[in-house]
Amino acid sequence: MSSLDQAKAEAQKLIKRYNKLQAEVKTADSSAEAARKAKEAQKLVSQISAMQAAIAKLQEKDKVAEATIKAVSPVSTETATSLATSTSPLSPADQLRRAEAEKTLLEARIARIETAQQKTRAQIDQLSRAKAELAKLKAEAEKNKDKRHNDEKLQQELSRLIEKKEEEQRRLQEEVETIRQQSVKEAEMLRVQRDTARALMEKQKEIEKEKIRIAFRPKSGLVGVLLGFLAVMFLFVGLIAVIFLTPLLDKVPFVASLKTTPSTTTTTVETPAESTEKNQQPTEKTVNTNTEIQPVNINAITIVRDRLKSGGTGPVMLSLPGGSFLMGSPDSSVNREERPQHKVTLQPFAISRTEITFADYSLFTAATNRPVPNDNQWGRETRPVIFVSYEDAEAYANWLTEQTGYQYRVPSEREWEFAARANVNQYDFWWGYDLSRGSGSANCGGCGSQWDNKQTAPVASFRPNPFGLYDTVGNVAEWTRTCFRGSYSGSPEIGQNWEGGDCSRRMVRGGSFKQYEADLRVTRRQNFSFRTKMDSIGFRVVRIE
Repeated sequence: MSSLDQAKAEAQKLIKRYNKLQAEVKTADSSAEAARKAKEAQKLVSQISAMQAAIAKLQEKDKVAEATIKAVSPVSTETATSLATSTSPLSPADQLRRAEAEKTLLEARIARIETAQQKTRAQIDQLSRAKAELAKLKAEAEKNKDKRHNDEKLQQELSRLIEKKEEEQRRLQEEVETIRQQSVKEAEMLRVQRDTARALMEKQKEIEKEKIRIAFRPKSGLVGVLLGFLAVMFLFVGLIAVIFLTPLLDKVPFVASLKTTPSTTTTTVETPAESTEKNQQPTEKTVNTNTEIQPVNINAITIVRDRLKSGGTGPVMLSLPGGSFLMGSPDSSVNREERPQHKVTLQPFAISRTEITFADYSLFTAATNRPVPNDNQWGRETRPVIFVSYEDAEAYANWLTEQTGYQYRVPSEREWEFAARANVNQYDFWWGYDLSRGSGSANCGGCGSQWDNKQTAPVASFRPNPFGLYDTVGNVAEWTRTCFRGSYSGSPEIGQNWEGGDCSRRMVRGGSFKQYEADLRVTRRQNFSFRTKMDSIGFRVVRIE
């Protein structure tokens, strides 16, 4: 084998090795391994370049040799042998044969050289492509290096943010504890002031009795009567000053009733269980920061249940007296769709005490021959109905309207949040600041019940909010009739619903058994197509008063 052939064979080996490294770089498990293989490929390129130079030199030598052979021995090997063994002059026929032989030899050599040149050019092209691919791989390696650097910076930033949020959480917990201790002190002060007010009232009664006795005495005791009257007036003025000049006494039910005009309420017969529910109070004291918004008088809430024309009764409804509240989250909230926080004033309305159950809904499907929704094999009867769209919920409300003679419909977002807040304006949950304080109070991810993140629970399995509504947090998320908008910007103060918006999507509130703290807040807004049916969405109804 000639030196040129050996060089070409070696070059082919280097090229094969380079191609293999190139494939390994693309499938490398790590950036470090890819960089190492790319560096080795770069060395191979240098070796291949050196081998090209050697091949070019060998080809140049072959050309020189060919030219020398042509000049020195223009005859073929066979002709040269015959000439060496023959001393007689060549005939014209022999000369012609010699020329033909030389021509054939030269054409063969030219063909071999051209073939070698083509192979060399192909190798040069392949090496050039390899070099370009290597440059590309190096650029990608640099890019990956920059990306890893950016990822590390992002992780550091996230760590700082987490530490900041943890510090804020600790600070807020300390503030909550301070507020709790202050509430205890205020409660004690209220108790003392209440006892003082009662003592003053008792004293006033005694003075009134004494005044009556004095009125029937002889006129000679006019001075005593006058003194008694002055004493009565003094005590009465003192009582009025204590009641109306002490802000803390506003929280005493008796005093509050003296400062407000009595309202007419509907008396209903309640079961012992319903009476117990009405007496339950939230675990957190609430302080209204907006003096224009007065809390709803819980004692004015009544229970309503209408009879159906087809037999049976509709869902149990709680009749709310209406009022004003702060809807949405403060401007400091990161949730744009919950801003801006704004005052909303509602007229009285009634809302179902629980989510509509399979038992409630089955009366509707039986009467209208509509299909019964799937229960996911979790059970029916007292469990909330699932796999119902907004259209299904509205159809059920329309059926109730026809059956009872009263107007029923799906609640608006405003009505739902008013009922779910239940006079609690500054907390994310009706029981307090965070989900853990209400552990065991709802069916949701992380709430601590046997159904958490698994399936729905029977309605009213947990304690109600201060208005008496069950499952306003978790179990199933609930349809509202409000159409989708991306924020509260431009929302009016007065009205049961903010009309307009994208009505192909409806707002859903309350969160479900699948969701965690962030999605269970009373201000959290979600939206779905009005035809959506899920195992985690149900609904309530309202009755227009």
